Amino acid sequence: MKSVTILPVLALGALLSGCGGAATDCASESSRDVITSIIREQVEQAAEAELAGEDGTRMSAASKIRATVAELKVAIEDIRTTKKDPDSTKRFCAGTARVIMPLAMIEDADQTRKLLDLPDVNTLLSQAGLKRSADSVTFDLEYSVQPTDKRDKIYGEVEGAAPVFTTLGQIVGAHLARREIEGASQAQAAQVAAAAAETAKQIEAAQKADLDLAAAENKLANQQINAVWKALPEGARTQFLEIQRAWVRKKTADCNIEAAGASTEVMPREAARLRCDTRETLSRISELQSLME
Repeated sequence: MKSVTILPVLALGALLSGCGGAATDCASESSRDVITSIIREQVEQAAEAELAGEDGTRMSAASKIRATVAELKVAIEDIRTTKKDPDSTKRFCAGTARVIMPLAMIEDADQTRKLLDLPDVNTLLSQAGLKRSADSVTFDLEYSVQPTDKRDKIYGEVEGAAPVFTTLGQIVGAHLARREIEGASQAQAAQVAAAAAETAKQIEAAQKADLDLAAAENKLANQQINAVWKALPEGARTQFLEIQRAWVRKKTADCNIEAAGASTEVMPREAARLRCDTRETLSRISELQSLME
């Protein structure tokens, strides 16, 4: 699904067959039929463009798009003749076009646009100057109608409404694309989740390896200080025993505080505590060895 813009054109025309001579009044049934036919055709084309991929493929078949557009109820209301030339059969008209869309279609379009991080339907309609009330969308319409020379058909033109058709086509396209967009979104979410799980697994493995290394270094440091302590003369051990015990308590408290500030995660926090313990222990070894000199 892609966002497209159809540039405004001066007029969009169509022919509609009539029976026994077509009437050309702005409000005649034949005139209204040809104009509603133009609206449907242009919305259909806009929806096809909306659903077209870069490679030219569409998310929905043309028949599906046509059938969906057929669900729209189109009416021309408050019709008035704006220009009538007695020397011409052409009539210039104005009115209000009302397009009734199934609420499910609007809800689907809203959901699709949300997944694509696009403005919702109400915002889209407002930006295009369309008014919405529940399932009804209205907009001002200018058009003209004129019979062919044989008066068996009516030719109609709609002026300056291309942006409106684009907007309605976007809604129809978003409705039809919902399942595919949701599927793609779910697949992407699954890929992101899998990647996150793999990253978390790798991080955990790295943290475990770091903790194992910190534990091995700490074990070696403790073996060294025990050996140094045992090598001290018995009198020195007795003299410095309480000081050594006080040092152990301080080391434990200081390293717990340092670890708490290092991380909130269990393994990194424990690795930080062990490294602090190792650092302080190695420093204490030097102090104890000085007592033997």
